[in-house]
Amino acid sequence: MEFSIKHRPVFSVLELQLLADEVVVAQPNSMLSMTSGIKLRARAGRGGTRGGGGLLGGMKSMLGGENFFTAEFYARRDDQILTLAPDSYGDILTIPLAGAGGFFLTRGSYLANVGECELRVKYGGVKGFMAKTGLFLLHASGQGTVFCQTYGAIVEHELGEQENFFVDNKFVVAFSDSVQYQLVKATESLKDSVFSGEGLINKFTGPGKLYYQSRAKPSESWLARIIGASV
Repeated sequence: MEFSIKHRPVFSVLELQLLADEVVVAQPNSMLSMTSGIKLRARAGRGGTRGGGGLLGGMKSMLGGENFFTAEFYARRDDQILTLAPDSYGDILTIPLAGAGGFFLTRGSYLANVGECELRVKYGGVKGFMAKTGLFLLHASGQGTVFCQTYGAIVEHELGEQENFFVDNKFVVAFSDSVQYQLVKATESLKDSVFSGEGLINKFTGPGKLYYQSRAKPSESWLARIIGASV
């Protein structure tokens, strides 16, 4: 399978060229176009990936801020083309998992995956809820490739051993599972943190990779999130 990202960095789309029997798993409503030799199937949870399918997988996906269903695109013959488009204006992040360990994806960042991927929703604990990365986090591992949708441009930061780096929670897209994170005040003074408009931010400690976006996606109401996650 070959893929390329076109029209970046603002109106990015993911174009995949499939051979017979190859499969792409993606978020619902992300298909922009496809050739006639591709069959589309809807699956609960993470679709064709290992460890994330079925009714329970769909419910876990919703807890992680994703849709109950995923779309599975199956190539019935060679030379098929599938184009996926994110639901926001921004670039598409490619994360090759082979040899890179696992990654945590923040709420709403998952777009698609190909190859041998294991996507599981993991309990992030109270610190995940407080840090607004989510009470449950989507964890990706395996030998395949995961694609994330971002809002704005992508910034990559390689954290060294015990290196600290601070990012506002609205901008975080994905990070290595070797990276530690916690919610802290933006400054030592609570007054300065509040009145500067920064408040509480995420502190990441290496080693590992951290990806964040250059713009914050407009926030949705709780009702809109529930409805959006169920369709």
